[in-house]
Amino acid sequence: IGFSFRDLQYIVAVAEELNFHKAALRCCVTQSTLSIQLKKCEQYLGVELFHRTQHSVALTHDGVEVVAFARVALDAARFIKEGASANRSIRGTAARMRLKLARTVLDLKDQSRVFLP
Repeated sequence: IGFSFRDLQYIVAVAEELNFHKAALRCCVTQSTLSIQLKKCEQYLGVELFHRTQHSVALTHDGVEVVAFARVALDAARFIKEGASANRSIRGTAARMRLKLARTVLDLKDQSRVFLP
């Protein structure tokens, strides 16, 4: 895989903040580190995730879809960690993640209204 969970966190942070400086602060990295990693992710995926200008950041249509799946992946990682640290079965977690993934796929159009101008 060409990117990590940390990269997914960067993508989600920029999507939520719509500001590279604030997203970098949130992720505890420099703005240049964040920008470089996002460019690498975009190159790996072959799509532009964000429209960037000197004064604004907006998600592209592809970016909306990637962010939705990034959130699911990050939630899955959290559920796995919580389940493992609590010594619980992850069967329930897997079922919840399947439902969440299905909702994400069905809601992509609705989410695009939130992020796109």
